[in-house]
Amino acid sequence: MDNKLKAILSTLSYADIFDYPLTKEEIFLYLISIQKFSKQDIYPFLSEKNGYFERKKEFYFLKGRGEIIEKRIRRKKESIKKLNIARKIVRKISFVPTVKFIGISGALAMQNCEKEDDIDLFVITEKNSVWATRLLLVLLLRISGIYRSRGDKNVSNKICLNFLIDSGQIDFSKKSDIFTAHEIVQIIPVFSRNSGFRDFVKANSWTKKFLPNTSVKYIREEKDKFYNPLFKFFLLKSEKTARFIQYGYMKKHITKEKVSQNLLAFHPFDYRQYVLKEYRNKLKKLI
Repeated sequence: MDNKLKAILSTLSYADIFDYPLTKEEIFLYLISIQKFSKQDIYPFLSEKNGYFERKKEFYFLKGRGEIIEKRIRRKKESIKKLNIARKIVRKISFVPTVKFIGISGALAMQNCEKEDDIDLFVITEKNSVWATRLLLVLLLRISGIYRSRGDKNVSNKICLNFLIDSGQIDFSKKSDIFTAHEIVQIIPVFSRNSGFRDFVKANSWTKKFLPNTSVKYIREEKDKFYNPLFKFFLLKSEKTARFIQYGYMKKHITKEKVSQNLLAFHPFDYRQYVLKEYRNKLKKLI
């Protein structure tokens, strides 16, 4: 099988796990390949008839999976509403001086959310300030009535701080696989302070080994406000206390969540392993 066709099938197979048909431009953008191909290399293969994938409207999908088109269209409408909410919330909480970066992650970053879904945020903090930062952000979101708490039955449009990490831990190369690479490149940057987002992108340039065609849309970098040094000093000094308070509550509920001094990842279901297994199974059937 031609390597270009393999790359296209790999890309469509990965997207299919999420019921996500792709446009021609998206196939090229998210092309999974160890080689760098141009549009002129890839697009001719999309015009050829074959027994692997089909096209309807502007979308491409694995053969027999045309029903996911309507699902994507519906989810995009819902996601646009959630993106507007997310951006407004990020602007409200970004004044916390130990926050270096906030981005929209997960399904919403790909505009692939259902109406009942929550909103996932990815947060990078100053070194050794993950716990104090989280405590303050949770308080702000609770006051606003939009924080997703453990046990909430209705989580639609509520904010989930599902991943917080400090700026000393932003290199994810030890988990270099297609899932981690995709999750990183699809993050929508909303707020960045003092090169927080640029540093994150630079630390994870390894993603190009999996997704060579992805590009980064940089945003305007914010500078520290006049009150930040004192506020930041207070938060850094309260880190141990914040960790003691929060971990005392969390430890009885921890299952597969990842909790450490510099990283908080709140996903009890290991979606990474599930996606990688599904991806391998789809490729075995096709290639």
